[in-house]
Amino acid sequence: MLTEWLGETSIVGMVLSGSLIAKLVLLILALMSALSWAIIIIKALQYHNIRKEDQKFYQIYLNESSLNQIKKVSSEYLFSAFSFIFSATYQEAARMSQRIQRSSPDISESNSMLPYLSQQLQRVIEKTINERYSFIENRLNFLATISSAAPFIGLFGTVLGIINSFQSIGTTGVTSLASVAPGISEALVATAAGLLAAIPALMAYNYFRNQARLLTNTMRNFGMELTNRFEWIVNGRLLGRE
Repeated sequence: MLTEWLGETSIVGMVLSGSLIAKLVLLILALMSALSWAIIIIKALQYHNIRKEDQKFYQIYLNESSLNQIKKVSSEYLFSAFSFIFSATYQEAARMSQRIQRSSPDISESNSMLPYLSQQLQRVIEKTINERYSFIENRLNFLATISSAAPFIGLFGTVLGIINSFQSIGTTGVTSLASVAPGISEALVATAAGLLAAIPALMAYNYFRNQARLLTNTMRNFGMELTNRFEWIVNGRLLGRE
């Protein structure tokens, strides 16, 4: 079995007996493939943790009436996008409520400021969503680069291998297929390696991009819920009176 894998006619044997450039191309493709699989595993675990903690935090958000208590437990959910949005909105609402109470003690005057303050909360929520989206999409550009570059790197190795085969024909003068077949086979290995590196990266990139869009939609829906709930805080009906 070992001799079959290491023989000159096997794929491993062709790689080991190949030229320096062919080995370098295959090494680059192997590193790109390893990097893409590492990113795939990391992002899969990350997205799983985000969805799981978002569900847990959302249940707390629905069942807990005290926003102060929700704020206390939000720091426990490090992967939850909802907890980041809630914390940023809570802090902004607290600051605005304190400003209103210091500068406008009159209730009617405070209510007149509510539309502006509601827009301010929406901007804070949108900013936090954009930050979390950047975090969710982090490293996906590597998958896109690998999926687009790996086939061309493999093709580059194939072209060089075919050029070497034809040069050997010109040098030796032997034009039989048996004389050039090993060199062409060695060259085609680079194309296969490029496709093996590119296909998983492309599939993973499309999948994670779709998951990122779904997570962003859930964040926006949660942000709209927060806006409605925190309008009461800005109006002084919840914050500080729970």
